[in-house]
Amino acid sequence: MMGYIAPLGDAFVLLIGAVMSIAVIAGAAITFYRRKRAHLALSVIVYAASALLILYMMLAGGTAQMSIGGFMLINPFSLFFSLIFTVGILLVNIIAYAYSKDYNEFALLASFALIGMYMVAFSLSLVTIFIGLELAVLPAVFMILLSRKSLEAAAKLFVAASLSTALLSFAIVLTYGGSGTVALEQYSGAEILGFAALLFIVSLGFEASIFPFNVLLPDVYSGPPAHITSMLGGVNKKVGFAALMQVLILGFIAYRQAFILIAVLSVFTMFYGNLVALMQDNIKRMMAYSSISQAGYIMIGIAVANAAGISASLFQIFAHMFIFIGVLAIIAWLEGHGKHKINDIEGLHSENRFLSFSLALLLLSLAGLPFTTGFVGKFLIFLSSINSGMVWLAFLGIINSIISIYYYARVIAKVYTGRRVSRGIKVDRGIAAVVLTCVIITLVFGIWPLPLMHITGNAAAALFPAAGAA
Repeated sequence: MMGYIAPLGDAFVLLIGAVMSIAVIAGAAITFYRRKRAHLALSVIVYAASALLILYMMLAGGTAQMSIGGFMLINPFSLFFSLIFTVGILLVNIIAYAYSKDYNEFALLASFALIGMYMVAFSLSLVTIFIGLELAVLPAVFMILLSRKSLEAAAKLFVAASLSTALLSFAIVLTYGGSGTVALEQYSGAEILGFAALLFIVSLGFEASIFPFNVLLPDVYSGPPAHITSMLGGVNKKVGFAALMQVLILGFIAYRQAFILIAVLSVFTMFYGNLVALMQDNIKRMMAYSSISQAGYIMIGIAVANAAGISASLFQIFAHMFIFIGVLAIIAWLEGHGKHKINDIEGLHSENRFLSFSLALLLLSLAGLPFTTGFVGKFLIFLSSINSGMVWLAFLGIINSIISIYYYARVIAKVYTGRRVSRGIKVDRGIAAVVLTCVIITLVFGIWPLPLMHITGNAAAALFPAAGAA
């Protein structure tokens, strides 16, 4: 396995070079040609090739790892997140192509955001994480501005990002003052480091949609068109969790109070997201609160603070990305036909049976339907919590899963009841491809989760090099 480490660095350089190239080429296309279809084809080719390269590195490299310049690290954890970021951006690009009037600009911003996401995933330094988060978040603000109808959402995202940036900067300064380094390594000794850990949780809580730092998130998600929301909730939010896991596990695992705080915040996040989602009549806003509750489940695995818990959280992150993007692709189609409220989708099954079935399946997966990735992810999270002696946390998670069934079932009931139409409505081929991909992945890894569990297990173990599996 050691012989593989050297080519790993070359593959990484090739990967980043490919993504940076698409950013340059896309900029030229916007300036001179504005060829929307060519731009999509270029994006699909580059992102698909990048995803295949990352997958090859994951399968061939096993548990190998390599440091680049002392500030970036290639290991199973970084490769896992870079894979879902790449695939997520690819799917979002296809949705945007179908419904965005400014697709060229959107694709350019997405390519720059992906570079920032890679920096976070491969980071070995707090400074690299800081720069990566900025590169990932700022393009999202401009994406919202592209719609020209969501100035309030863009302003709120900018405010939240500014607060996160200020607190993250302060946390990094305190960490350097207490430990003498900004490298991601185990910190201990100075009492000020405990306060730095708290600031990291708060600042990254804005990025990961953790309560109470997510109060602006529903407005941000519901304001822009659905293809932008799919980017925010399906991909950007996962960047926050990648950073949070790295900082807490690699840097502050000795500070047990930090993980107790994560456990408490996970409970508030789950209850806040699920209870408020019960009262929503806008389907996109309901999905925003659903996304908040899903963040609470993911936090349970982080609170466990061992390889099993992190592996379970990574599985759920993978599952939620495809489910969320699939649902938002359907919502993008609904918005294109003037349907925004839950009541507007009454009788949808008679308009398009494929999208109706897909929407029902993906929502049931979020609720925890057996033989779907949503069920497996929650099962692994609750199991890791129970095995770590945090039975109360698993119990509250199960209670929240039961609560969520109501608002998911309410949407499904509207889809399969009510009025019928004489003619069906066709769906765009790109949207159909995205939805079908998300449904297949949700079912395949729900029925046969072992390959994905192996990948997430290796990724989690990479964060615990000393103990292997804490």
